[in-house]
Amino acid sequence: MTASGDFIPQDPEFDSGPNYPSAFGITFTPTVTGVLLGVGGVVGAILLWLNLGQPALDQYNQLKAQVAEKQEQLKEQQTIEKKLKDSKVRLAKVEQQRQQVLALFASEKNLDTILFDLSQLIEKNNRGVVNEKRTKLASCPSWVKEQYTNLASAQKFEEQFGPIVAEAKLRKFQPFVDPAQANNPAAATAIPGVVNDGSLGESLNNKLKRKTITVEFEGSFNQTQNIFRTIERLQPLLIVRELNVKRGRGGQEAKVGRLYEVNPGDGTIKSADQIRFLTNCQPDSLVTTSFKMDALIPLTPDETKKLAPSPSPSPAAK
Repeated sequence: MTASGDFIPQDPEFDSGPNYPSAFGITFTPTVTGVLLGVGGVVGAILLWLNLGQPALDQYNQLKAQVAEKQEQLKEQQTIEKKLKDSKVRLAKVEQQRQQVLALFASEKNLDTILFDLSQLIEKNNRGVVNEKRTKLASCPSWVKEQYTNLASAQKFEEQFGPIVAEAKLRKFQPFVDPAQANNPAAATAIPGVVNDGSLGESLNNKLKRKTITVEFEGSFNQTQNIFRTIERLQPLLIVRELNVKRGRGGQEAKVGRLYEVNPGDGTIKSADQIRFLTNCQPDSLVTTSFKMDALIPLTPDETKKLAPSPSPSPAAK
């Protein structure tokens, strides 16, 4: 048994401490290993980012740019579609206005019926003439009434004094014939009446053709007024020119303008003949109106094509 103060040597293997692996002259202690693992993690993360993250980010940015480009294209397309829609609406309005304007002009169809229309509106002014004549003759003396017992005496009376009640009559309706067309057969292929003199404005040259009708009618002043008001309401656009209004039938005034009656006295010196104006038995004042009426008709596409200037030959064709 040894003393407590004796030194006992230890086992050399027990005193050598931890045995860490080493390589390339580096001992891989826990600290070194931790540092190496940390560095390796960072390098791995960098490599992972470079190989996977960066391409994915680049692809994302490309897709984002493509989406933005498509959205911009979609906005532009929507803007274009809106502009196109607005243009179609404006075009429809312009076409509607064009149709409304064209409806104001005459056409070959309604021009063919204008004689009938004019005759009808003149005859409308004669409604009630028979009753008016009967009422007026009732206020006339017997010698005036006797003039209307037969047609011959009535015509003779009206030639001298004028009609007791005026009756509107269409005396002339003559479509205009271009002398150049009538006298020159070669001109028959041309389009008659084309407006190209700037009389309606330069913008309407070679777009309209004019057909002129000479009209003459007779009637009282009030009937003449009513007829012109009705002409203004006719469907086709008509231009009245060279208006001429004269008193009397055919511009010839009645020989006697007013009717008077002489009441003889009783033969005494104090009782002289009395002249009485027939206030309620005066003939109507008759006027004859003549004018030219222009009907404006838009040219057809074929007529417009005929008036188009021929294209000049190209230098290569020469």
